[in-house]
Amino acid sequence: MPDFIQYFLFIGFTGLMFLLRLDARRFGAGEWDTEDGDLSAWLARLTWYAAGLALGLMVFALHPAPASDLNLALAPDRGEALFLGLIYAAGGTVAAFALAVLAHGHVVFPHPARYPGGVVHAVGTAFYDEFLFRGVVLGLLLSLGLPDWMAVAAAAFLYAGAVGASTGGRGVLALLVALAIGIAGGFLVLMTGGIGAALMGHAVTRFALFMTMGYPRVADSALLLPPSGSAGATGDSRAWLIRPGSFPRGGDGDDGRGGVGPVRPA
Repeated sequence: MPDFIQYFLFIGFTGLMFLLRLDARRFGAGEWDTEDGDLSAWLARLTWYAAGLALGLMVFALHPAPASDLNLALAPDRGEALFLGLIYAAGGTVAAFALAVLAHGHVVFPHPARYPGGVVHAVGTAFYDEFLFRGVVLGLLLSLGLPDWMAVAAAAFLYAGAVGASTGGRGVLALLVALAIGIAGGFLVLMTGGIGAALMGHAVTRFALFMTMGYPRVADSALLLPPSGSAGATGDSRAWLIRPGSFPRGGDGDDGRGGVGPVRPA
């Protein structure tokens, strides 16, 4: 295959990976939480991960030197990568708990039935993001001759933008967290020569965010209110509207699948 065709195919599959990351919300993937998840929802998520893996393999195969030029390896020094990854993971876990306390005033863990989905989600999305943004994108920016700090910052802002486009509703907090993950992961990749440390720290941090802030998503976006025209607190027993932000994770409202159970008016 001529080199220029191989290069354009490489860029094309990288672009498809980026577009798929932007569309993560449609598949119920790419966030901190596991949304209400029956079998059809999980099939959509697994489809997203499988498509990302297939595109990643094509990107890896088409680049002539993915390990040396794009840092698409765990790390030359596994011990150093493990040590730095554990430091990143510890810092990310502490930050996740601190953010939960600042945002909600307390921490409520999800129902244990949601933990396996949280683990799959944390590891799968972290691998996708580190491969694409701290591997391919950062490597391409460095190949353009950008200074290290500028390349890391640019890749981090691209990542934060992708997260913002694919989450919808997390607001400034999600962007700041994504930016911090992007910067920390980028510098770890430069320090270790691979994505292993960044992947470990990102996955643990993402799971910690799921544990502390991964409340079930609901369709609307205000407080719990009685339906229009109902007596509400005066004794009307008609259905109430369920709005996000009104239920903590893991309490009576958590049905164990990432959704919310029956609602009892106050």
